[in-house]
Amino acid sequence: MKNSRKWSIRIISSGIAFAMLAGCGKTPAPEQPATEPLTEAPTASEETTIDPSAQPEPSTKNNSLIKHHFNEHEYQHGEDGYYNLLDDGVEFELVGQLSGTCWVCASACAMMTAYQIDNDGTINIDQIDLLNKVYRDDKEEGVFLTQGADKEALGGAGIFVVNELANGFIDGMVLDRAIDAQNWTMEEVREGIQKYGALYIGIPDPASKKGTHDNYYTMNCPEPSEGEFDHSIAVLGWDDSFPKEYFHKPASQNGAWITYNSNYPLGYFYVSYDTPFDQHYDTPLFMSVTKEYSKVAAYDCGQWLTEPVITGKATTTANIFREEGTLAAVGTYTSTDDTDLTIQIMTPDLKKSLFSQECHAERAGYHVFELDETMEVGEYAIAVTYPNGAPVEGTAEELDTALYTDKTSKSGQSYILVDGKWLDMSEEQTWKQLGCETNNACIKALYIN
Repeated sequence: MKNSRKWSIRIISSGIAFAMLAGCGKTPAPEQPATEPLTEAPTASEETTIDPSAQPEPSTKNNSLIKHHFNEHEYQHGEDGYYNLLDDGVEFELVGQLSGTCWVCASACAMMTAYQIDNDGTINIDQIDLLNKVYRDDKEEGVFLTQGADKEALGGAGIFVVNELANGFIDGMVLDRAIDAQNWTMEEVREGIQKYGALYIGIPDPASKKGTHDNYYTMNCPEPSEGEFDHSIAVLGWDDSFPKEYFHKPASQNGAWITYNSNYPLGYFYVSYDTPFDQHYDTPLFMSVTKEYSKVAAYDCGQWLTEPVITGKATTTANIFREEGTLAAVGTYTSTDDTDLTIQIMTPDLKKSLFSQECHAERAGYHVFELDETMEVGEYAIAVTYPNGAPVEGTAEELDTALYTDKTSKSGQSYILVDGKWLDMSEEQTWKQLGCETNNACIKALYIN
């Protein structure tokens, strides 16, 4: 059965202050000495101890509410009910966040681990480069800071990274997948981590619910308030036997998610199964990037707060591109799991189909569909038919006094098929007929060479 997901509308809810974005309470992590990339997960035992040069000592100077506990016998995980990406050879460097950049660090971790699963080799994504990419002001549309806003302290969300990297490159890489994991079952999350890499999530972050037990940093917040969802981390694995007593607020069950935490305490953070993931303000995401493509042509800045546009049992939108090169793939968003799409390459007058391909998206989110054959193109159109509504960028929004989105569209860029006629999506008459301001269709052309 298909599981409907209103994907990007959950970024922020009307009337909720923008402090709800992941920003970790604006508390910077203590300065850390450089560490080597980790190749396996540390475990607390007599044979393996956490190197004090790589981990901060628990200190009330950093967070006076974190409670520290020491046990007579240190817990050591078993093999059953345990998994950690690092034990499968995935590597990444533990990096401390700068003020409110936890969302950038968690996004980078998700993409770096995914790349190693999908490819032979590693990549490094710098948090400052990624932050500057998302909040750059030399673009026509997308998410922008108001004058004087501090981008390092403001916070953000994983969807910001998705929408920016789907259109542009960072160190020669472009987004090729962003899977929405909202309301997944525990088993689905586990399978996702093994298949896609670390899961970007938002969590509650009250210091009073944190603790240390021996060499384990832990947190259990079973009933968080809205204001406590202000931190982003990356889930690397799980341990079903992790003791319920190892939380400052004892859990109702054994078990914890093993996560990467960029804030104090920097390192591995064990989050009780009792603690819910943020399902509203900061969508759980599996993100990945690729070096396969050399250029992206697009008119939209991503699917933000606008729901898909529906014109009937199926909805078709098209973009007319005027970019020469070798077309290799098409990128777009899907709002439901188990979605079948039809992609057509057409003449620029939208009268003749030159190529058609059926594509399948197993999960809701952003996908890049590789074409069965590359095409040399100049002026042409890409049309996509969706069974559950077409993604559009929608209207500009004021997300907060410090953050807003701007959208633009021009005549001759995007079209939607209504009653057998192609309507220009930049025209107000089209908006009136559809009942919403659409601006551009979320269709991207990816080139090679």
